[in-house]
Amino acid sequence: MSFYIVGTAGHIDHGKTELSKALTGVQTDRLKEEQQRGMSIKLGFAPLKLNDEITLGLVDVPGHEKFIQQMLSGASGMDLVLLVIAATEGIMPQTKEHIDIISLLGIKNIIVALTKKSLVDEDFLELVKDDIGEYLNKRDFINTPIIPVDSITLDGIDKLKIKLQEMVENLPPKYLGNFPRLPIDRVFTLQGHGTIVTGTLWSGEISKGDLLKIFPIDHKVKVRNIQVHNKNVETAYAGQRVALNIPDVTIKEIPSGAVLLKENIIQPTFKVSGNFNLLEDKQSMRNLDKIRVHLGTGETTGKLILLENDEIYPGEEQLAGLYLDKALGTIFGDILIIRKENGSETLGGFSVIEVFPDKFKRMDNDFITDLRKKAEGSLDDKLLSIISKYPFINIDNLSLKMAISKNEIKELLKKEIDIVIEFDNQYLLSEKKISLIDEIVEYIKFKLEKTPLVVGVSKEEIRSKFFKDCSQKTFNGIIKLVIGDKLEIVGDLIKETGHEVNLNKEDTKIIDKIIEVYNKDGFNTKNNKEMSGFLKLSIDKYLKYYNFLIENGKLVKIDENIYLSLMVYEDAIKKIKDYCLVNESIDIGSAKDILNTSRKYIVPFLEHLDYKKITKRLENKRVLTRR
Repeated sequence: MSFYIVGTAGHIDHGKTELSKALTGVQTDRLKEEQQRGMSIKLGFAPLKLNDEITLGLVDVPGHEKFIQQMLSGASGMDLVLLVIAATEGIMPQTKEHIDIISLLGIKNIIVALTKKSLVDEDFLELVKDDIGEYLNKRDFINTPIIPVDSITLDGIDKLKIKLQEMVENLPPKYLGNFPRLPIDRVFTLQGHGTIVTGTLWSGEISKGDLLKIFPIDHKVKVRNIQVHNKNVETAYAGQRVALNIPDVTIKEIPSGAVLLKENIIQPTFKVSGNFNLLEDKQSMRNLDKIRVHLGTGETTGKLILLENDEIYPGEEQLAGLYLDKALGTIFGDILIIRKENGSETLGGFSVIEVFPDKFKRMDNDFITDLRKKAEGSLDDKLLSIISKYPFINIDNLSLKMAISKNEIKELLKKEIDIVIEFDNQYLLSEKKISLIDEIVEYIKFKLEKTPLVVGVSKEEIRSKFFKDCSQKTFNGIIKLVIGDKLEIVGDLIKETGHEVNLNKEDTKIIDKIIEVYNKDGFNTKNNKEMSGFLKLSIDKYLKYYNFLIENGKLVKIDENIYLSLMVYEDAIKKIKDYCLVNESIDIGSAKDILNTSRKYIVPFLEHLDYKKITKRLENKRVLTRR
């Protein structure tokens, strides 16, 4: 079953609140100040019952220009609008602005309630109707029903209700969405219950006992009770006016423009890209113009970034970006209302394409083409575009960027099983894997041109070059993913499959000499600087041979200053093992004697054996980890 919201809109003093009372029997001006002044300041709400099966949520919004933010708060959740125009005055300035806002928000279903009909004669009434119809036709509201009514005598009210019912029955089923989103438009305290918040549930459902998050303060609250149309319910659904009892927070803690969410699908953003539509009767605007931005009950100031030109003219639409002074919680497809910075005039609408966009590239054809594709593509296209742009993205971040639930993401991924690779709840396009492997191979070849004695490139260098934003766990998974026909691992190196170092005669001679020296020195090894001097090689040239020997396992690094030839290293391990097999354990003194070296070398060597799990330290002795 679908639930719908109908809201009033129109100029001050044209009878919106009286009409709401005539339709519902409820006085929507709830504040004493409103009743004394005879004008609405805050949003008013009431259930509007059309028959036994259809009860709408009615939102009565203020008409005065000072309270346009309240109008915007109410209009954002409307499915159908009652445009209230007094027969005595016709279309007035605030009527026009409300029509602009309704149009920008994409609300197509409106009925004109022509109030105060008893105060004018029939001929004048027909003139006003013609004038209204002509104006609405120009604004693309074609053949809008215009119902004359008198809210005091109730003349025409039944006819208005019949037209409302007819239009509601022809509305398409409401898309519920998979995650709840409730902009809070009223907060108060009820004695014995604590904090109550109200709003129009934009999407999803909320059930009693749900744990919700208050955006943007990230405060968790539990729903103790739910009311819809003043009746307790277990669950509220998208399209309903909802009152929630959330006693875990005080009214002072809930900021203006707050939204209740169930999942972390929406994150605060200071930057969005989208389509900006400037109204026909406004002045042209320029890049970096300051503006005021409205979304539901939230608002902030910011700057307009025109991406296609330096100026936008009345009636035009352009791709644009927004820099926001205060973070908003917005998602793809949201409509933001753009007004003058001082809030005195509505300028246009902004349809969000991308939240958290990369750097804006003004006048860049590739950037603009890509943004336009994102605006026009399906959810499947958007999914593939995001995975392409953010390889190795996890499902939580996919959910955030697409503003849909993880279950919806999984359903989309099932259809792309031949295109998307999954590992460890992360996703990569198959074509990206292939290109990534080729990029790594090319990088290794490039590096080896400069260092021909090296067989490959260290894992850490590959991570720094290609995956610097990935965690170690993710990187380890990526390595397993890319190793295959073209790449292989040798120790801590990644190398091109089949690549071997081709040594010339000079290289072979120097390498043999280095190994000879290390074999002869045993544990009394020279450090790199001493070795380069002994061999009469520059330190840079010597280090190339040293690295080659380390990478190929001919030299073993014990610590920063101690290196052993493989022969000496393996012989030392055998002697330590043989001693322990006879004597059960070995201490530093005994190790010094059997290896004929000093404490300077033996202590790091024994610690190295502990690290390799060949031995295990027990107090001042070592024992073999296994026999």
